[in-house]
Amino acid sequence: MGENIFSWIMGVAVAQGAFLSIALATLKVRNSNARWLLTAILLVLTLTLGEEFLDVIDYTFWLGIGLIADFMLWPMIYLLVASLAEDDPRPLRAHWRHFVPAVFSLAWLLSIHIGAEDQWVSLSNPAVRQQIALIVLVKALYFVGYAWATLRRPLVLSAKPAASRRALRWVRRWLWFVCGAYLLGMLSFLAFYLEFDWAVDSDIIGAAMLVVLIYSLGYFAIANRNVFDVRSRRPVSRERAGGDILARAGNYLAESEAYLDPDLSLRGLADALEFNETRLSQALNEAMDGGFYTLINKLRLDACIKLLDDHDNDERTVLDIAYESGFSSKATFYRYFRARKGMTPKSYRAQG
Repeated sequence: MGENIFSWIMGVAVAQGAFLSIALATLKVRNSNARWLLTAILLVLTLTLGEEFLDVIDYTFWLGIGLIADFMLWPMIYLLVASLAEDDPRPLRAHWRHFVPAVFSLAWLLSIHIGAEDQWVSLSNPAVRQQIALIVLVKALYFVGYAWATLRRPLVLSAKPAASRRALRWVRRWLWFVCGAYLLGMLSFLAFYLEFDWAVDSDIIGAAMLVVLIYSLGYFAIANRNVFDVRSRRPVSRERAGGDILARAGNYLAESEAYLDPDLSLRGLADALEFNETRLSQALNEAMDGGFYTLINKLRLDACIKLLDDHDNDERTVLDIAYESGFSSKATFYRYFRARKGMTPKSYRAQG
């Protein structure tokens, strides 16, 4: 009963992986490198699980895809992180060197099939047992190298849109999970190879991990659809793009009155708008001298003057009103007030 349920779960995971691979491959997205890499990762995981699924339902079909999948998966995961970080704009074909070991491993697998009498690539086959153990050792070293390089890769998140930052953080957490699952699989393989009595078939452990990885990647693609499922748009002029950014920033600040927060920063505004911080800064600097700070202090000054004109606030000090309006510096407030009104706040209040 339990085996039947597991086989059904595997079958559904294979179907989901195939569906997601096709769906991602047909999308028109801005980050095409990330799209193709995620599609390829899902496809390799799905093919590997599909082979395990056929074995579970007693369908004789064993190519040994799982033995060489890691030589494709780890370079693709590494390049996926780089692509999401958008710090490597080169096309994927420029990274062909990462996949040279995959070509050699495929050649090795073909030689095994040609040389083995029954063409059965498994630890249970004495004819290829030692060779499989050797390739798994090489895979383990390969895993250590790429996992180390990927996890140590610096990710500059501050200049990324909020959706991309969330995707990157999710990928990093997912990567830690993959590393843990891979180590578990290696321990299972070692126990099975050494024929411990308590050892569980490493293929079953591997299949269970593949199911989890496919489902988790499916969740990732759905939860981060703003990164992948974003339709291509016609290019717009720099002036129009900058105007759109200014309009959205102005509407947000007017509705939320976020400028009243003295701790509001450019990064905080970019996060709220889900804009690239660098692009937002450029648009504001092109629109006005001083950019972000000029815009925010202008709105704060508008709020402050409105409060000063209200006679219900006559008993309050000027600085108290200035601080309520979002100013955190007396010098900044006085400088902007003089530039606007040509007099001190005290003189302005005396006139009113």
